[in-house]
Amino acid sequence: MKMWDGRFAKASDANMEILNNSLEIDKRLIEEDVDGSIAWACALYGCGVLSATERDAIISGLEGIIADYTSGLVKFLSSDEDIHMAVERLLADRIGDAVAKLHTGRSRNDQVVTDVRLFVKKQYTALVSEITLLQKILLGRAKKDGDVIMPGYTHLQQAQPILMPHYWLSMFFALEREKKRLCNASAISDVMPLGSGAIAGAGFAIDRTKLAEALGFAAVSPNSIDAVASRDFVIEALSCCASISITLSRYAEDLIIWSSREFGFIELDDAWSTGSSMMPQKKNPDSLELIRSKAGRCIGNYTGFAATLKGVGLAYYKDLQEDKEPLFDSLYQMILVCKVFRGVVETLDVKVDIIGSRLDPLLLATDLADYLVNKNMPFRQAHKVVGKIVAYCIEKQIDLIKIPIARLKEFSDLFGSDVADVLKWNSAIKHRNVAGGTGRDSVKAQMEEAEKMIGKN
Repeated sequence: MKMWDGRFAKASDANMEILNNSLEIDKRLIEEDVDGSIAWACALYGCGVLSATERDAIISGLEGIIADYTSGLVKFLSSDEDIHMAVERLLADRIGDAVAKLHTGRSRNDQVVTDVRLFVKKQYTALVSEITLLQKILLGRAKKDGDVIMPGYTHLQQAQPILMPHYWLSMFFALEREKKRLCNASAISDVMPLGSGAIAGAGFAIDRTKLAEALGFAAVSPNSIDAVASRDFVIEALSCCASISITLSRYAEDLIIWSSREFGFIELDDAWSTGSSMMPQKKNPDSLELIRSKAGRCIGNYTGFAATLKGVGLAYYKDLQEDKEPLFDSLYQMILVCKVFRGVVETLDVKVDIIGSRLDPLLLATDLADYLVNKNMPFRQAHKVVGKIVAYCIEKQIDLIKIPIARLKEFSDLFGSDVADVLKWNSAIKHRNVAGGTGRDSVKAQMEEAEKMIGKN
């Protein structure tokens, strides 16, 4: 027996039952559904629909359902269409006829969107917490690798020398922006739709402001049509997850390359690596490869639901039932990915000697051009002069730092004996102490800023 089948002459087809049933997905919302129903029972009591006895029986029954669910004692039935119907059936089994009044003035339309908003708010808190833990590991890694000078890359070609902490901190600040996106998305979700009914609003004098306070919402939805139709907050959540996954995928790509035999800059801990079923020597960075792959999954979740939502009119259509699976998946995957990435970064081994041996002296070419600029040569001219020097080094197979001063003077008479001080790794780092740069003082300032950001979380 359905709770909505009064006007129907026959039962749904079996395949229709399967297509329509969402319980396997939305049963994750049981706590939010119960919280919403408890608050709704109190609101119905406040406007005289429920007696104190009925309210208390409903609340006690709902609390018992959650206790049993937590203990693994709740049994769902194949006839339970969704979590709302399941909770109502379970409550009826406990308290009998009193349950019949609970749905007064409420529709599954405003009920489900309330549940999802409550769920999303909780998940944002959990995801922000996981990102913050990852940031703490990155900051610790930056401190640990403070003296490591490594080649910085553009186009996967050695570009300029940088401090390794500068690299770790780049990820820290990128993740800080992701947290800001999540905080903005959380604010968008923090609006209570309950009391909007199916489309026109509840037909009873519900105190929605008090109801919102009871459920921990910051505001009440201003329009009942928009309230039950709104899924932009789901799109926002999926967008945030896609953005986080893209950011983490890009860093995973770097670390995958760095862990290769050809680079050898890092080695992943065994706990975050896997082997080959055929090749005994293999140690694969599968943790990072899976993190990289999750970006495609989260982008797909966003794109898929956006495509579904674009054709749905106002206010509620069953298409909106498709919001939960991609939402739950993306949020779960990102929380898991942050945990794994944290473990990878915390335990990886930086091969300092190998990194040092791979520093190509041509990384100092920009510093050589800057030297000429400091001698009053225009930068474009300095760039051309140093370009010719680089070509000479490649042709003669000689290191830039080993060219005699007399030979450098053949390219420009502005070169003097002081050029030797420029062609050193520490000098190159020292000359990048501009705010945000890779100089040691700058990186120290970045660490201090990062410390303050962590302290605010």
